[in-house]
Amino acid sequence: MDLVLNAADYYFFTPYIYPATWPEDSIFRQAVSLLIITNLGAYILYFLFATLSYYFVYDHSLMKHPQFLKNQVYREIMHSVQSVPWISIPTVSVFLLEVRGWFRLIASVLSFLFFTDMLIYWIHRGLHHRLVY
Repeated sequence: MDLVLNAADYYFFTPYIYPATWPEDSIFRQAVSLLIITNLGAYILYFLFATLSYYFVYDHSLMKHPQFLKNQVYREIMHSVQSVPWISIPTVSVFLLEVRGWFRLIASVLSFLFFTDMLIYWIHRGLHHRLVY
């Protein structure tokens, strides 16, 4: 993620977004930049694969079912769009640790896969806690 952040800083954030008084190694600036990058990436992935799934996988005859709510597809899309920033906060915290050098994300392929799988599981489980969901 540090390579992505450096490229985004060089080509976009430094010349167009942030004032010159904010140094590139500021933890606040890095957190905001990572939040923007992560959210944009999540929205692109969501809309790309949700659109493909809607047209090629989804059974459209389910929309004729009597329990199918009015505007249900729109409501589900809006719920997903509103959830992305909250879901990205734990991910950004891990990215920030990696960018700041406090955490080596890719020690080995096996440890990376294990860690990301466990992180996704615990984030997903936390989002279903009764205080959140």
